[in-house]
Amino acid sequence: MNKDDKTLDAHFDHLLNQLEVEKAPASLTRRLKRIPQEERSDKPRWPWLFPGPLPKWVMAPAFAAVPLALLVVVMMQPRQPSPAEVEQARQDLAVAFAYLDKVGNRTGNQIQTVIGGELRHSVKDQLSEHMPFTEQSLEEETT
Repeated sequence: MNKDDKTLDAHFDHLLNQLEVEKAPASLTRRLKRIPQEERSDKPRWPWLFPGPLPKWVMAPAFAAVPLALLVVVMMQPRQPSPAEVEQARQDLAVAFAYLDKVGNRTGNQIQTVIGGELRHSVKDQLSEHMPFTEQSLEEETT
């Protein structure tokens, strides 16, 4: 800064100090104080997602999505079977268990005829050597 600039700055400072500060009207003060609140509400919540102000119609799909989501949730609920369906399922289950019981009995009989006699005699022979009452049952079986 040179000398002329310093003198000019000093002169402007002197002139500014002579000015009187005027008080703003109350209505202007209120409006000026409301500006920061209005600015905050207009700004988008996610500026990285919505960089500019959003048009009012943007919220319409969001409001339409709520009933659609409720409809999907209701339709995805598991349906309760009727009493007739429950009774039919019980009868089907009883039939299936009856078949399984028959198959189990047949398989058991086949196993018994094939290896049951062999297994019974081999176990009895071993027991009869050590327990006297099994000898008596063995004699009853052979006679």
